[in-house]
Amino acid sequence: MKDLRQTSEWASYLKSIGWKVEKINGNYYFLKRIPLLGYLLKVQRPKKLILKDIKYLQNKYKIYQTTIEPDLPFFSSSHNLLLKNNFKKGKSFSLPTKTIQIDLTKSEKNLLLDMSSKTRYNINLSKKKGVEITHSKNINEFAKFWRENFERKRFPFLSQKKSIIAIYDAFGNKSDSLIAKKNKKIIAGLLLLSTNNTIYYMYAASNSLGRKLFAPTLLTWQAILLGKKCKHKVFDFDGIYDERFPLNSWKGFTKFKKGFGGNEVEYPGSFKKTNSIIKL
Repeated sequence: MKDLRQTSEWASYLKSIGWKVEKINGNYYFLKRIPLLGYLLKVQRPKKLILKDIKYLQNKYKIYQTTIEPDLPFFSSSHNLLLKNNFKKGKSFSLPTKTIQIDLTKSEKNLLLDMSSKTRYNINLSKKKGVEITHSKNINEFAKFWRENFERKRFPFLSQKKSIIAIYDAFGNKSDSLIAKKNKKIIAGLLLLSTNNTIYYMYAASNSLGRKLFAPTLLTWQAILLGKKCKHKVFDFDGIYDERFPLNSWKGFTKFKKGFGGNEVEYPGSFKKTNSIIKL
């Protein structure tokens, strides 16, 4: 299963926000120029780790740091190779190191049975309270709502609104935004991205009324049903709290996501190497 970060759409998104993109032997490599230092190289969830390709990029660009965030299939065979080449386990990460994946090949009945009783109850309660879910093609409207009801509280002076719009545009018909409304007013929103087999829960926000009416719960359930309708095999929550790399602010939404069932998946984290060239 190809990860979201190894798709042409993700590459187009990063390119649109200022990253250089190289594709070698099926892997995408992303480079960002940092003044005075050189280039930052990141390799995200590659299916194969080909060190000679990284060495080629190190020779082509002045790379001061290389960060690899491995996918699971190749990690057991490449771990020693990373350590041999002086990659150190990173204490920080740019991709979630743990997630929940839901098997969309299950029947709707079994998907509901996999949920906690509280989550099922809240879905039905939200419906009874008249929450309506619609598709929206107005990404500016979603980005504004997300900024006002999620991001502003945490990052009052920085905004990802432009990045949200860029990622939506890059994924085209593989992106979708679902909006929850009450009395024709937005109370919650969710941005979804898709690959051939997987639909990803990417950006979500709700206001106080939306939370009171359990709109995020109904919204997420409708997103799961959308993934199933589109014949995706997996619904990926793209990030939950990981005890190995604790971020206390993630605990709240992790409890919410776990209510939908599914299987927890752990990734190895990040491996970093500064300045030195790969030795083959």
